[in-house]
Amino acid sequence: MKPITRFNINMKTSQQIDRTYISLLMICLSFSSALGQSIAKPVYTYLSDFSMSDTSGIKLNGRARVINVDGRKGLNMTSIKSILELTAHNLKSDMGTVTMWVMSLEELSAYDPKPAFSMDNPHFFIYPLLSDCPDPQDFERANFKLFWWPRWHPSMVALFAKGNLYQDAFEIPHRALVEVSHFTFDKNIWYQFALTWDYKTDQYALFVDGVQIGREDQNHVNPFHRDSINTSLFLGNPTLCYSEINFYNEVFTKQQAFDHYKSETTRFDRKLNDELFLKYVGVGRLRFIWKPDPTWKLKWNVTLTKPSDMDSLYVQGNPVKVEITNEGLLMETVNKEYTSCLLDSQVYVWSNRAFEGNLYVEYEFKVLQPGGLSLLMVQASGMNREDFMADYQLKTTGRMVTVYGEAVRNYHWEYYREMADMRNDLENSALIKNPFLYPLSFGAKSTPVEKSVWHKLQFLQIGNKLIGAIDGVIMVEFTDDGFTNNGPVYDFGRIAIRCMLRSKLLFRNIKVYNQSKFITERFLNTCKK
Repeated sequence: MKPITRFNINMKTSQQIDRTYISLLMICLSFSSALGQSIAKPVYTYLSDFSMSDTSGIKLNGRARVINVDGRKGLNMTSIKSILELTAHNLKSDMGTVTMWVMSLEELSAYDPKPAFSMDNPHFFIYPLLSDCPDPQDFERANFKLFWWPRWHPSMVALFAKGNLYQDAFEIPHRALVEVSHFTFDKNIWYQFALTWDYKTDQYALFVDGVQIGREDQNHVNPFHRDSINTSLFLGNPTLCYSEINFYNEVFTKQQAFDHYKSETTRFDRKLNDELFLKYVGVGRLRFIWKPDPTWKLKWNVTLTKPSDMDSLYVQGNPVKVEITNEGLLMETVNKEYTSCLLDSQVYVWSNRAFEGNLYVEYEFKVLQPGGLSLLMVQASGMNREDFMADYQLKTTGRMVTVYGEAVRNYHWEYYREMADMRNDLENSALIKNPFLYPLSFGAKSTPVEKSVWHKLQFLQIGNKLIGAIDGVIMVEFTDDGFTNNGPVYDFGRIAIRCMLRSKLLFRNIKVYNQSKFITERFLNTCKK
């Protein structure tokens, strides 16, 4: 977890933290031996004692070593072919919790894979924590798998079914799963993972160091599908070390998960714990207060309440509705559970002009129904800074590919996220640089986005510093760098608002400001008719 770089250009920050956050923060910081709730006794325990006698219930195939870091011993496989088998578990039980300690020997963060990476190992991108497949990296064959992979979303996955993401997991009925955005590993740091399940109520959760980072889809219509889990579980990867795996017959509460972490940790890392609470719960989020001075020029100002406002927009995709109402611009997409056949039924609304220089965008939005997702694209241009909408044929697909998988450079900020493939029980935001799929920032709050009320979005870019706020609270921020193999810092292009499946939102009062270091004196056109 890298510290967040604070954005301090013409901006005041508030140290006032919501009282509900303070109570969580006190839990986080009060590290003591006294536990708030009793810790259950495990029904199965592995890798808690590395003496020669502690071999019951495990089978090791291949080379491995024991590593001792910060007073904790862990098993590290020294070959990609080495596998540890756990011969018994309780994942077949109606409810329970499994906890395990994992340490990475390298920094692990998202990157965009290339075909050559799989030349020797087709499953190089899977870092298994637990799997019921004898080859734990082969996640498609496993009926159960808990793993990390180098994607910005999802980066942590617990899937209680055979198959892959997304095609198999989101057939109807959807598979039981938990997905987590933008999780990274620092080097040589022990993390405690806790996965809970309750099959009767279809509830699942994932914790790291006692902080809840993921949950099941809260808006699912049908019961989740699960596949029968095999008798043994398997793990192994030369990058990871594994320690103290415990299976319990009860579902941990948030308090129990944190108490359990405190009872087992050998070194409490207050800085890391603060970062987890900030990133995934919203404890300590700062206020954003900024107004453009006279050096900023208002370049676009539309209320989206007049029919003529549609003349300044281009609609891409196949939505149910994109129309001007008395309240604002209504964007509505198909209200059905996610499946691949519906992906074209999504929509982009583009500005009919490009903007150049430092950028400030603000508008208001109102969510009219649960579910869906809305994102903002800014500085969207062609690969050589060209205005791709003026130079090339206009795009018509509603699919996500325009955001990340085509020759369109952009920053994209998912500021309202309640799709089925992500945590949707609370408000969270993700900022990405495309088409490099370079994750910049992720942030959450402890409550969901309130429905049927107006919210204010603000996005500011000054040079390479980017910041996004909702209702005056900073949700994402990053300092970009043009020399990290992820393209230059963008400062020219169109903007778009995108809505995915199950979305129904209103938008109004878009304002776009630019600040530029140079002035264009005139435009030349040498084309002859």
